[in-house]
Amino acid sequence: SAGTGGTIAGVAKYLKEQSKIAGTRSPRIVLVDPPGSSLYNKIQHGVAFTHQQAEQRLKRHRYDTLAEGIGLDRVTHNLALGLPYIDQAVQVSDQDAVDMAHWLLEHEGLFVGSSSAMNVVGAVRTAQDLPTGSVVVTIICDAGTRHVRRFWNREFVVKERGLKWPGDTVRIPESLRRYYS
Repeated sequence: SAGTGGTIAGVAKYLKEQSKIAGTRSPRIVLVDPPGSSLYNKIQHGVAFTHQQAEQRLKRHRYDTLAEGIGLDRVTHNLALGLPYIDQAVQVSDQDAVDMAHWLLEHEGLFVGSSSAMNVVGAVRTAQDLPTGSVVVTIICDAGTRHVRRFWNREFVVKERGLKWPGDTVRIPESLRRYYS
């Protein structure tokens, strides 16, 4: 996920440069962002635009996501520096992030924030497209402790956002369901 884009740009540049020096295969760098983010389209199609930005429908808040600090409508200077190193983008819904965060807490003991949950969903989806034995790395960039008022607040998630709370029913993250069938 990208807030200002500094982390993904810096890490992507470093990993690509190091793989070149070492003579190894270049890593695939994947940006994860919520639906409605123009950064997804910038990576996938070269244009930072989404259908929510159409002139007739332009609103102050074109989309809203539970994940705070990501899903920007602009390419920051930090991100622009890293664009040549980012290969792909994946969109992750708020529900997928909530489901994954709860799964990580229950099964791995990781109390993550919304951006980290999105990153893990993106990593799992990316891994599913890779050959067996591939290595996938993601960044756990935020802890759940900073998200207790929204992302980890059942009332807010269910009543304000209209999402399902994983503890109310058995919810396996969409990206992991094929492993639990």
